[in-house]
Amino acid sequence: MTSVPRCVVQSGSSVSMNEIPLARVWQLPDGTQCLLFKNVASDQWELRVVRGDETLRSEQFANPIAAMDEGKSWRAAFTLSV
Repeated sequence: MTSVPRCVVQSGSSVSMNEIPLARVWQLPDGTQCLLFKNVASDQWELRVVRGDETLRSEQFANPIAAMDEGKSWRAAFTLSV
């Protein structure tokens, strides 16, 4: 049985003033980008797809390599919507 990754859709600002993305996994011509953040408080990595001020998808990971691999698979879904 394959587990389906949880998807959190949020509105509002995609990146707060005290957050700095550590890596950009990909970026599309319409400005949609997949960013990797480190959550110091929980020792987790957050992968976030943003377009402008809107967060389109977000998921937490224990490992940054797993997060970036998952982010690469997300690109196809957002490429279709461009």
